Amino acid sequence: MSGPLLIGPLGPLELAIIVGVIVLLFGVGRISRIGGDLGSSIKEFRRAVRDDETEEEGATQEVKAETQPETPPPSASQQPAAPPTETPPSDSGTRNVF
Repeated sequence: MSGPLLIGPLGPLELAIIVGVIVLLFGVGRISRIGGDLGSSIKEFRRAVRDDETEEEGATQEVKAETQPETPPPSASQQPAAPPTETPPSDSGTRNVF
């Protein structure tokens, strides 16, 4: 059985000491390089996720286009009737004027 942990919440002094020890162990140059590598990795990950989403959207649209049935051309019985032809006005000499 182990006893209770005697570590309490970390205050600003404790955090400063931890950061100081890390800087002494690794050096400022190496820490900044690690930070830059971490930042570029995050950017690359976001770009890959965004590219993957656009590829997925494009594939979804292609599948929708492929699965939609083509409408067959209308057969002779389904073609709309020709519009009625206008009869020329008769020259009976009478006109209705309103």
